[in-house]
Amino acid sequence: MQLNMGEGKSTVIAPVVTAALADGSRLVRVVVAKPQSRQMYHMLVSKLGGLLNRRIFHLPFSRTLRLDISDAIAIHSECKRCIAVGGVMLVQPEQLLSLKLMGLESLITSIDSPGKEEVGRSLLQTQHLFDTKSRDVVDESDENFSVKFELIYTMGQQGPIEFAPERWMVIQTVLQVIREHVKGVRDVLPASIEIQESPPGSFPRFRLLKGDATEMLLDQVARGICNNGFPGFSISWQDASSRESVLKYIKQQELSLAEVEEVEKGEFWSETTRPYLLLLRGLFAQGVLAFAFGHKRWRVNYGLDNTRQPPTKLAVPFRAKDFPTPRSEFSHPDVVILLTCCCYYYGGLSDDDLTTAFGHLLESDQADAEYQEWIADSDHLPVAFRQLMGVNMNDTFQCKAEVFPSFRYAKRAIDYFLEFIVFPKQMKEFPQKLSTSGWDIGAVKTHPTTGFSGTIDSRAVLPLDVSYLALREQKFTNAHVLETLMRPENSLILLDSTSKTAGGLNHNPRRTGSLQQRISEAETLLSVVVGQQDLPVRVILDVGAQIIEMSNVQVATKWLEMSHAQDPTIQGAIFFDDDEELMVVDIHGYTECLRTSPYGEQLDVCLVFLDEAHTRGTDLKLPQHYRAAVTLGASLTKDRLAQACMRMRRLGQGQSVVFCVPQEIQTIIRERILPEAGTETKDKPIKIIHVLDWAMSETHIDIRKSIPLWAAQGERFERQRLLWAEARTNTGIEMTAEQAVKFLEVEAQTLEQRYRPKPVFGLRTNGEATTDRLRQIQARCEDVGSTHVNEATLQEEQERELSPEIEQERQLERPPPAIAAVHSIHEDLREFVSSGIILRNSAAFVPAFEMLRRTSANNYLDVGMFPRDIMVTVDFAETVETVISPGGGGVLDAYQRPIQWVLSSQPHSWQHVVIISPHEAQELLPAIQSSGKITLHIYAPRPNLEIRPLDSLDLYTVPASAMQAMTPIPTHLRIQLNLFAGQLYFKDFSDYSAFCDMLRLSWHDASEGTKVASDGFIVSEPPRTSNNTDGPAASTLAQASTFTESPVKFLKVFLMMARRDCQPIEKTHVGKVLDGALLRKTDFETTH
Repeated sequence: MQLNMGEGKSTVIAPVVTAALADGSRLVRVVVAKPQSRQMYHMLVSKLGGLLNRRIFHLPFSRTLRLDISDAIAIHSECKRCIAVGGVMLVQPEQLLSLKLMGLESLITSIDSPGKEEVGRSLLQTQHLFDTKSRDVVDESDENFSVKFELIYTMGQQGPIEFAPERWMVIQTVLQVIREHVKGVRDVLPASIEIQESPPGSFPRFRLLKGDATEMLLDQVARGICNNGFPGFSISWQDASSRESVLKYIKQQELSLAEVEEVEKGEFWSETTRPYLLLLRGLFAQGVLAFAFGHKRWRVNYGLDNTRQPPTKLAVPFRAKDFPTPRSEFSHPDVVILLTCCCYYYGGLSDDDLTTAFGHLLESDQADAEYQEWIADSDHLPVAFRQLMGVNMNDTFQCKAEVFPSFRYAKRAIDYFLEFIVFPKQMKEFPQKLSTSGWDIGAVKTHPTTGFSGTIDSRAVLPLDVSYLALREQKFTNAHVLETLMRPENSLILLDSTSKTAGGLNHNPRRTGSLQQRISEAETLLSVVVGQQDLPVRVILDVGAQIIEMSNVQVATKWLEMSHAQDPTIQGAIFFDDDEELMVVDIHGYTECLRTSPYGEQLDVCLVFLDEAHTRGTDLKLPQHYRAAVTLGASLTKDRLAQACMRMRRLGQGQSVVFCVPQEIQTIIRERILPEAGTETKDKPIKIIHVLDWAMSETHIDIRKSIPLWAAQGERFERQRLLWAEARTNTGIEMTAEQAVKFLEVEAQTLEQRYRPKPVFGLRTNGEATTDRLRQIQARCEDVGSTHVNEATLQEEQERELSPEIEQERQLERPPPAIAAVHSIHEDLREFVSSGIILRNSAAFVPAFEMLRRTSANNYLDVGMFPRDIMVTVDFAETVETVISPGGGGVLDAYQRPIQWVLSSQPHSWQHVVIISPHEAQELLPAIQSSGKITLHIYAPRPNLEIRPLDSLDLYTVPASAMQAMTPIPTHLRIQLNLFAGQLYFKDFSDYSAFCDMLRLSWHDASEGTKVASDGFIVSEPPRTSNNTDGPAASTLAQASTFTESPVKFLKVFLMMARRDCQPIEKTHVGKVLDGALLRKTDFETTH
């Protein structure tokens, strides 16, 4: 139900209701979001403690808890005790949902860990208690039922995202093309794009305000890519018609079947180019780029959170300006990559980041060449540091003072940091998930659930089980708030982006990006506020998040300084600090807590600044004559605007507000609102009614964006509701592990699932019981203008609107680390050490490349095509105790052991080559020294061109005497060993040609009759005869290759994900070969 803001919902009604309901027969729970939890706790203790003697219980539940059966029983007992003593349980939504999911997770994992089954059953009994005994009171219900909130339990073995690291490299390349075109778009459409000048070599901070700028920019960027291509996407040699077809494919959302087939059945479509085309289609046609640059504001909707645990360097959702969500993440990987890039482009690299980047660069394969690319984007780098050898990382002071400032905003340096440091370690995904949402909080139980909210704008996206109670006595609330805002004492200011009186709020073409110039923009708004002399402004409600560059204490201090100069009676300024505490700063710069400060009782001599995050829920008893400046910003809905204005508790009774309307919002009002009112827009003044009309239109847009996700959550809730019903009995919830597995959903979507054009399929249903509910979901969608509700169409709507899949935020609960496998030495290995003979069909050895069946590369090729000359031991292969989750998982990219020790049947022959683990080498060392039948070699893949290769296996041997009698290792064994180890550099041209021949890849210009695919794989070639000498004779080895399909995609995934931890390889010899390049003998002139 709706109860007016500021009239005691939380402080009076909630305590009275809970005290009455907690009568010993039911479990009374007060459900509040985390930001309000502490305040609600203190309020409940003060109202229900003391003489009333009511206990307040907590349920601090999350996946980080490692429960055994006694813990699970204790939780159940504590809930029953809360009922018995008439207590009240204060909970957060994620805590309730986490307990629900942990019960399912415990049953699922009990398949491999039998002890978990009892824990799961106990938690399900607690869930049954909640379902049958709980009576919930939900405060600020519109927040707790929000469609953007989902709690996710990730399941299965964590692995890199598909198409890594090319995925973020392609996005960084696209951003480079955007950098080249964005200023040209501003010159043509200055009112449609907000852009701020930045240092040389940096990425400009910009935002797309209107559709015409979005369309022009994306069209120019897509055409540039289709004309020129980029590494790995060699389209420039295609004819014009093929490039135009590809342009349509990646740029247009709706495609005919003929247009799709023209690309997907064309010569350019291959296993190698397919992921590039799909990713580009996602970025352009499916709106990912438009979403990131048109709907998200840095430090307002997203940013970095350096305080989060576990730590992350990826972009996370923000609830408000500089107010990150505690645990949420963006669910769409490409949006995470895009927004993370923007965070570092706009905020720059810290000294620690640059230290890390330089450290990695100095150890990389081609440090000097990479550094020259950094220099191209540097900002006035001193000449002394234009060679990498001139940078002394041991001189910390010099680096921070002279070197780092030039690279802080350099795009290429930032790309390198993200490419090698951030994304490989943190861009991971899980194969499956367990999901819950606000629908589970609002589900029908034995006892009703009651929710309060100050606004009702979100009632269209409430779960179906939650109905809005329109009390006749409260129907006037909305009209009363609007009438109050339209009173004559309220006014507005039109901020002009080109004038000096208010020019700082929007883009300033003369900015250079320095800190002082950025701060001056916030100071400009403060100047406008201070300049209101007729009716002085004493409160700033920055609900529009217009003051971004300054912190709260900086704003308060600066505003106090400017106001005190005009009115000496102003002595302090109130603000929220980073710890969510109300603070006050005085004219001497002294800051203290408002509660303990004398200014706590002297608000009439204080200014008040409330940032966006605190324009809801903050209660200050401000003097009756105070006036507030309310900022407006993009996507500001009516309920958020009303909540902010109602921080003035006596609004309409002496207090008043003045709306600060930036140029961006003025343009929208003149183009969208005034024409609808039938008025001439050019010289027509904007009034408060137009501002409110605009805010209501933003509300409707927000609901339209939210409805597809709401419907998708509803369909999932209905499917899960039937599963719960199957397990529910009169005495509890009796569920088997097999039933729990049915709750699992696919988490890691492929590029094809996300972006490939697909037909529309019918709605998935789970029986007749859900038909009526699905019809209600459909009717709700139609009410807000979305008429398509089947699953496939919803997916398309998600991709188009981007709210459900891209804007969705969810809380992740990650599984525990993998457990190391126990070492063992097989008796057949001991026999090989003593005799030099490998027993036939021995279980101690497996072909080396067979190990790769449990990597993500296995999806792209049958590893049985690889030669089987080199073996590995079982102890080498088994690194962790794998838990294969039902339906998927178990990918072991991150657990591939590096090659260090090799056993051979030298000095007699190279018949057997076996890779063993360090444990085996250590334990068998005495036997190896005395054997005389085998030799132990040390090996490591060549890290860069400056290091001599160790693949001859003659650096160190055991016994040492074996080196003198050792014969050279055959080329085919050396090539196989290097490939399996992930070596990326060839010793000479002959190694290169042997590598290509083994894999059936072309290493010279194709001769007549030879058909070569776009990735270099030889599809067919004429048979060689003694009379046919066209082309190098060595290429006849390709005809003897064991490969019948191209191994290029497999090798890219294997080398980058399993051997390089998602680091790119495009500048190495092997990387160039896999990108389809031909190497020449000159490429090996400087190698050792």
